[in-house]
This record gives sequence, structure tokens and C-alpha cells, in this order.
Amino acid sequence: MLVAMLAAVNVLTGCANGTATLAHIARAPARDTITLFSLGTYVQDVDHWIDPAAPDYDTPFLAPDAQRAQFAALYARFFGSGPDDPSPWNRAYIDTRVYGEGSGKIAALQERRLKQFDNTDKPHRWIGYGMNFRPHTKAWIDAIARNDDPGQFESAASYDPARRAIATTALLVRELPTIDPSFYDHRIAGEGYPFDNLQVSAVRPGTPLYVLGTSADGGWRYVQTPDVQGWVRSDGVAGVDDVFVATWRAASRKMLGVVIAASAPVRDNSGVFRFDAPAGTLLPLQPTTPGGTHDILVPVRDVDGHAAIRAATLATTEIVTAPLSATPRHLALLLKALVGRPYGWGNTNFDNDCSAELQSIFAAFGVWLPRHSSTQMSAGETIDLSASTPAGRLDYLARHGKPMRTLIYIGGHVMLYLGNTERDGQAVPVVYQDIWGLQPVDDSRRAVIGGSVILPLLLRYPDDPNLESLAATPIFQISILGEPAAGAPVHEDSDNPAG
Repeated sequence: MLVAMLAAVNVLTGCANGTATLAHIARAPARDTITLFSLGTYVQDVDHWIDPAAPDYDTPFLAPDAQRAQFAALYARFFGSGPDDPSPWNRAYIDTRVYGEGSGKIAALQERRLKQFDNTDKPHRWIGYGMNFRPHTKAWIDAIARNDDPGQFESAASYDPARRAIATTALLVRELPTIDPSFYDHRIAGEGYPFDNLQVSAVRPGTPLYVLGTSADGGWRYVQTPDVQGWVRSDGVAGVDDVFVATWRAASRKMLGVVIAASAPVRDNSGVFRFDAPAGTLLPLQPTTPGGTHDILVPVRDVDGHAAIRAATLATTEIVTAPLSATPRHLALLLKALVGRPYGWGNTNFDNDCSAELQSIFAAFGVWLPRHSSTQMSAGETIDLSASTPAGRLDYLARHGKPMRTLIYIGGHVMLYLGNTERDGQAVPVVYQDIWGLQPVDDSRRAVIGGSVILPLLLRYPDDPNLESLAATPIFQISILGEPAAGAPVHEDSDNPAG
């Protein structure tokens, strides 16, 4: 499925990769596919774009009823127990959605993934390489297949409360039970590091999980998260029982906190370091103390692999009561914490890619966004501008886009519209995005940005006129969050049932 997806979105710049052929590589073996895009003329001061002196600086850009509906949906996805709540701890969800077509579906998915990363009889374009620039061997994938043990997924086809769990640290989510990366040829523009095709996403500490399987060596768990399915290291997963679930749900319902720092180191009240909590982490919160701190609850894994609850403390600059009011002031606060941070494909190194960046930001406002850029379009009212010219797209966005709540999808990459600036007497949309780089029309290289930036959406870049405009991609859609107020149904990825 990944092969087909990448082939379909070969024009993408931020969250997907370009394509090339063996002949293309052979014609220019010495070509450098990496240049650096100069940011020198593009202001990265958040206050320049979201003016603290603006009269609407403290005016919500999401209506209160819309935000309440979104927060209720977010809570249900993590902790809900109703018949339609897509929480990994919810019996109804596991039985009807995860196991709805029988456990054979998961086994078949594992087989497809193993075949996808097997280099046998693959054309050059789809051969996977290790960190040593050498193709992965048949012995490599066979060893992973034995550890994956796809047959195990045939035996469980219904909810088992003993399989409920919680993440006790930040966890990388992998396609297969291995930390080894699988890159396409680094000589192809947009490939090689950081585009590890085995990297899916990351799980934040305190996230409910459901364990669907265990690797043969015991080192990995195959889990359902509120976002995706994938393999995570087992030493960051703790089993939960009815008492833990009831306590955690009750505390979360009473007051839920969300991390607004880029990453907050968490030590419990005994001084033991527990984990780094990235932006968007949700943890039960206790009332504010006089010292400007919040007491929080954190999950820990005991020696037997069971979850226990400990208390910890974070500053009010690191965690706030969710949902945070969706005002320009608070969006600026979040962007200041994240702008300039490195790009991480699929959360490589626990950094964000384009969709993870927006997911982290909007979690603070109580808005759950799907993990993948394409499915994020279903979070609001979608308008497809793909048939318009690049100039027409930018004109529509500048006139009809809703600042700070309009997502822009260009096929494999998603951005947030902040508002307009003036350039040569015309209104030009300004976007916030976490992007790997820009590409020329001939797709021969990447002008790497490699992080989260604020940029105007231009028809051409004066610094490098050969680069293709982000407004000139085959797909160009916008999604306005909060319209309709109750949100829109999420179209789910069949390989990742939660989104």
C-alpha cells in the first residue's frame, strides 16, 4: 500500500517523497540531490505574523460550541466507553472496528507489510536500504518475519480486557518489529534520510493502547492507538486493569492537562525521571498550586509490566488545562515553542512531520486531528481547489480562508493558513508548516528546509526561481475546522484502522 501511495504522490514536498528511475540516476551519478533553501528573507518571528497588538488577539477563532464538540470527540477517542467511542480501551470499538472483519485482517496486513519490505525481485526504485547504504538482504526480512509471527493474529478475534495497556513513555510506532530503518536510494531526490519507510508515528506518554500481538522475542507489542496500528517497544507498555482504567478515566474527566512546551521532562515527586512529554501529551491534571505549577498524574510500569500511577509536577508554562482557548494569543504561544524545530518523518527522533505538527498544536485546543495529512482534510469543511490555477487557488485562499483554522492539503503535505500579507500590492496567504523541502519542476533535487517554518505561499521563489510553487501541485484542498461545528466524519486508512 505504501508503494502505491508514494507512486501516486510523487510531487509532494513535506510529508512524502519524489520518484526517479535507475536510468535517471545513471545519467547524473555525481548530482547532489540536496541543496539548502535560504530562509534569510522570510521572517520567523511569530509576533510579526500574529500581532500581539491586533484587536482580535484574544478573540477565539473557534466558536465555543464548536470547540466543546471537538473536545468531547477528542476525549471519546482516548478515554470514551460509549458504543461509538473509538478508544483503545473501549470493548465496543475493539470488537466492531478493530476486529470487525475478524483477526485474519490483521494477519493479512502483517503479511503485506513483510512482502512490501522484502527486496526479492523488486525494481531498483522500490529496493530498501539500511543505514550502511546497502540493500537489505533476504536474511534480514526473514528474521523480522519470524519475530513478527503473523500467524499469532489468527487466534484472537474479540476484545480481551487483559490486553488493555497504556504508554509509560514516548514510543516510536513501526511498520514491523525492528528499529532498523528502510530507506529508498539516497541518490533519488527526496529519498534516503530521514524517510525511513518503516517509521509510522509516535505515541505520547499516557496514551491508552490495546495490545493486538507480541513479537516472538517479547521485545515488541503490536498495538492499537487512538490514531494508528503499529509495533512499539514493549518496555514502554504497561498493562492496565479495571481499577486503573476507572481511576485514570475519572481523573481525566475531572481535569485533563495538555503539554504546550515542545518537550517537557517529567520526574515524579520522588525525583525519578519518567519520560519526556512532547507537545500535545494528555495527562490528568490536579488544581494549580500557589507556586505556578500543576500536579499531574503519570503512568509508570512496575517490574511485572503492570501500570501504576505516580504524581509529578510541571510548570504552568509546560502544561495547561485542556482545552486551551483557541485564540491568536494561544496559537502564537504554541508556534513559538515549535517553530524552527527539526522535521521528523513519521516522528523520526520524536520530531514532527507536517501532520504530526498540526496534531500537536490542535490537541491543545481540544481538537483531535487524524495522524495522516490526507485524512486531516476530513476534520472540517473541505473545499477542493485542484481544478483551479495556482493563482486562482491563492486568490481564493486569501479571500475565503479562515485564518488559524484552515488546513491546506497539497497531496502528502498539509499546512496551516495564518492569514495574509501584502506583496507587490497583492494579498498573499501566509502558512505555518513542518516541511522537509521544496522541489524544482524536474524533481532533480530538494531545497531542504527541514523543519517548522512560517512562509508566504508564492507563485515563485525569487531566491530560487526553478522551485515549484506549493500552490502548483496537482492536489490543492482546504479544510476549515469548526465548520460544520460538530466536525466531519474521518475517512480512515485501511492499513491503520484508527486513522
